[in-house]
Amino acid sequence: MTLYKPTLKINRLIVFQSGHKAFDCEFHAGVNVIRGRNSSGKTTIMDMLAFSLGAENIRWKQEALMCTDTLVEVELNGKVATLRREISESLKRPMAIYWGTLESALKAGSQDWELYPFLRSAHRISFSQALIEALEMPQAQGDGASNLTLHQLLRVLYADQPSVHSPIFRLDSFDTPLTRDMVGGYLCGVYDDELYSAQLRLREIDSLLGKQESELRSIYNVLGRSGQSESLDFLNIKITELEEARTQQSANLIELKQKRTITNKERKAAQAFPDNLRQQLNDMRRKEFEAKDQLHSLELDQTDSTMFVAELRARLQNLDESKETRSYFGNLRFDFCPSCLSPLLSEKDHDHCHLCTQELGDGRGEMQLLRMRNEINVQLKESESLLEGRAKNIEELRTNIPLITDQLRALEQKYRDLESSWSSEVELAIEEAARKIGNLDEEIRQAYERQKLAAVIAELQAKRDLLHNEKIKLEDRVRQLAVRQDSRKAEVAATVSSAMQRLLKLDLPLQEEFKNPREVIFDFVENAVYVNGAKNFSESSAVVLRHIFHLALLTASIKHPYMRVPRFMMLDGIDDGGMEKERSHRLQEIIVNECEGFDVDFQLIFATSEINPLLEREDLVAGRSFSPNARSLDVRN
Repeated sequence: MTLYKPTLKINRLIVFQSGHKAFDCEFHAGVNVIRGRNSSGKTTIMDMLAFSLGAENIRWKQEALMCTDTLVEVELNGKVATLRREISESLKRPMAIYWGTLESALKAGSQDWELYPFLRSAHRISFSQALIEALEMPQAQGDGASNLTLHQLLRVLYADQPSVHSPIFRLDSFDTPLTRDMVGGYLCGVYDDELYSAQLRLREIDSLLGKQESELRSIYNVLGRSGQSESLDFLNIKITELEEARTQQSANLIELKQKRTITNKERKAAQAFPDNLRQQLNDMRRKEFEAKDQLHSLELDQTDSTMFVAELRARLQNLDESKETRSYFGNLRFDFCPSCLSPLLSEKDHDHCHLCTQELGDGRGEMQLLRMRNEINVQLKESESLLEGRAKNIEELRTNIPLITDQLRALEQKYRDLESSWSSEVELAIEEAARKIGNLDEEIRQAYERQKLAAVIAELQAKRDLLHNEKIKLEDRVRQLAVRQDSRKAEVAATVSSAMQRLLKLDLPLQEEFKNPREVIFDFVENAVYVNGAKNFSESSAVVLRHIFHLALLTASIKHPYMRVPRFMMLDGIDDGGMEKERSHRLQEIIVNECEGFDVDFQLIFATSEINPLLEREDLVAGRSFSPNARSLDVRN
């Protein structure tokens, strides 16, 4: 037999009542029939099996609550493990797992067991995550941010007795369409972990790209206002030039201090220094005055233009109101003169005003309104464009004026220092050389600061480009995976529908739609199965349809290895809905005959109170037959 992954198989179930074994039964691969009379405890055993695997919302019988815990030996993709859960009416019970056979587990100490909670936490995975990992199935998120649990999967894998009219899922009070869609897609192999991870990564990249772009825009905006360059190569060249200039200037200063002599050129420069400084000071004062004056003038113009734009908008609104008023009063007719209250003669000529008898014209009023509106719109656009330009100029001046003022204060301080003491030409040359070195040092410091900023910009740009390239690749991959997902979805739907059409025809000819099921559609979201457009059938037909669907889903998982139905199914209530014995026997034959054609490892467990005599075989039945006098659970008072 071929082993597909995932494959789940139950080997043995023990139910304890404290230290007493209330139930002990071995199961085998393939079909397992749990049989017994009505009210003999078959459903209790099926519930125990489901609960042992992680199912919730079990409707416990009183005798079941007298038991303490369950032990079940399972094979997870061929690897043996033993699961233990404490029986309780409270929900979300934890599970202990022993990674070995049940016989070894019974002898093992508590330290050899691993206890897992029902729900994951920051420091502990859930037992669902542990078992899903052991089955080599991907972890998936269901409704909200919660992980998919075994309970949710067992809602499809276990068709229990109370869910007669729930053809796909076991009933759950906390059910949502999103959860049903997720569980169905996951089991059918439609859910693609790579696609889901790629979609999550795409959302993450979009968020990261947004942050990178925002940071870069902010930096570019500041650089644009300050007039700085963000080019790293340009700054490297500039730093090299500045450092060379500083080295040369430093050598000149050392030479001046040692020789205490200067050239004629340097002497003339030293003599001209006070005049040059005074000229620079005057130019800077004039520059500051002109900038402030220009700013004041622009602000006045801006205020005036803002008021003009507001006036234009008000005119547009007035024109709209005028047009609206004309539409209201244009059809208003007076029977009496509003001045003298004399009756007005009826005018048949619609080209004249019925009140003043003046000619109404040929619609020039509407044309005049349209012309005026167009003229105002042109003025408004021009004025808004001018406003925008002035706003940029004002912002630039407000940025530059503080810089001009700082330069002016530095020149004033330099001039005051010059006036406060007399220096020789050599001393002036030395002071000037020292000032140049200081200026160069400051420029170098600022260049290095800008270099740091440029490095940050380059790093942000590199990250942005990497993220952008990754996004392009991921988008292509997502499109490919989405196409594959749609293809798988259609393939599974076609296989399940085809199997159901074939199997429904084998039912006794009692339900008209089952005789010739031309179209079978199932919907996980609606939790519904349609046959020839109908979904409501008699009680017994609903039972047949429910089990045929689950059998067809198992058949599809045998044909398509990518499906995540773990080649495992549990069917209870084969005889529910007042089903006739002959129809129940036929359904059992359909199940067994279908499973005999499977060539991979699987397990199907079903319970019946009316076993088909042909199935009373050692390779099909599991354990003994139950009766009211020999019930499934041997509980002691």
